[in-house]
Amino acid sequence: MAATLTASSLIPQAMAEESAAEYFAKDRMYWSKGLKAPESGGWFGGFTGSLSKNSSKVDVAKAVADEARSRLGSDHVEDALRLTRLESGFQCHVLGPKTKHGRAVGPLQVIPSSAFELGITAAQLSSDCKAQITAGILHMQKCIDSGANTYSKMAACHVAGWKGWNVKLARRAEAYKKKYVKMAQASSVPSWVGSLR
Repeated sequence: MAATLTASSLIPQAMAEESAAEYFAKDRMYWSKGLKAPESGGWFGGFTGSLSKNSSKVDVAKAVADEARSRLGSDHVEDALRLTRLESGFQCHVLGPKTKHGRAVGPLQVIPSSAFELGITAAQLSSDCKAQITAGILHMQKCIDSGANTYSKMAACHVAGWKGWNVKLARRAEAYKKKYVKMAQASSVPSWVGSLR
């Protein structure tokens, strides 16, 4: 949550080209300092697992849809797919920027301490895309359990955590949460996902 925020005019262009992790990392490292960001992110680890770094977007989307359907029910599959598109563009082993809370990882960008609270070890989170997806879906379940019953509330919970999504945060963290929800609302499920929903 330590990213510095930029003008909202940057959001639509960024949303069309990159994940939220890449967007906020570039914001923190470049735009907020008046520098031009590189064209591609590169926030990827060199991990392996049941789904590899090179797994197709279709394979990752299918794994997310299956896990969401199994754990949350069909009503939340689209929410999970929209968040996955926003967070990683359906890629395994994506690493978010360094923050004071740690470095989010995976298709749904879960912080290791949150994953640990959900029963996913740091070793699993760092090496297995399936575990990363499970952590993201379990995080969504905690959000639902805490009252995040709409997609916008789910997005707020996803970025602020199930303990802080529905309370007013410190100024910068609250602004970050609002900007993230706006980006989440602009995210849609790509047409190539097809019947996975």
